[in-house]
Amino acid sequence: MSENHFKQSLSTLYEAFQYFYSPQLEYSSSVERFIHCKQWVDYFLNGQSASYILNFNTQQVQTLCCVLSQYRNEYWKDQARFIKQEQQNQKSLREYLTKLTTHYSELLFVRVDLGYLKEQQVYISIQHVQEHMNILRNRIANQDGCFFGLQGYAWALEQGTEKGYHCHLLLIYDPSKRLNDWYLADQVGKLWQSITGNIGYHYNCNTTDYKRNFEQLGRLGIGSIKCNHPVEVSNAFNAAMYLVNPEKSSQDLRARWPGMRSFGTGRFEVSWRRGVQQTLQQCRF
Repeated sequence: MSENHFKQSLSTLYEAFQYFYSPQLEYSSSVERFIHCKQWVDYFLNGQSASYILNFNTQQVQTLCCVLSQYRNEYWKDQARFIKQEQQNQKSLREYLTKLTTHYSELLFVRVDLGYLKEQQVYISIQHVQEHMNILRNRIANQDGCFFGLQGYAWALEQGTEKGYHCHLLLIYDPSKRLNDWYLADQVGKLWQSITGNIGYHYNCNTTDYKRNFEQLGRLGIGSIKCNHPVEVSNAFNAAMYLVNPEKSSQDLRARWPGMRSFGTGRFEVSWRRGVQQTLQQCRF
């Protein structure tokens, strides 16, 4: 980019970052690189307002470009680390689903995406997201209300350029206790609205039209899944893998609380599930 474009972009980013920055948070490596660059900007400003960035001379701009460019290789290493982590998450999710589909003869797969209204995204911090996700996961763990009859689940938290913070949620029910997958996804969406104080939104993947489109392509992997039907199980696995896609590096969380996770599944080995050891013997990974 041109020198003027660089200064204008840096000025905008610098002011925004001054507002949002919190030393309590852990940032992605690319943001950490920006923090290092920001230290040089602070030095050049020498107490003047951020608008003075537009008056930086060529030498100062070149220094900042030099500071940033030395991290180029680190950036690609970060991308490689993200891909490796997502591949590990894929393996973990695949093993979890294999146990469930081996253990049961039929399961009801429900997919719902949870996020925030576009006009509210600017007010949503990672602290709000963590609080909302903690409430949601507690409700799932208690298996009350719309989570009654749940046999398994998985979730993935992402941060998109347009969507902001959002969560992909996979819920797997006992079809002898729950039948209407559209209704369940809709109820989860309404619960999310309640948790977020009506600033959340949801997308129901189990609508008739959505399922019909995939069914026509022979790729339907949500709704009722017969576990002795290899094609249905394969489709269900493929649909679930959207939660952990190595190609979605641009949606990795840029900031998080220390120890905060962005992916998780339920446990298969729980006391209330009968015949677990027999299933585990069948599933030798």
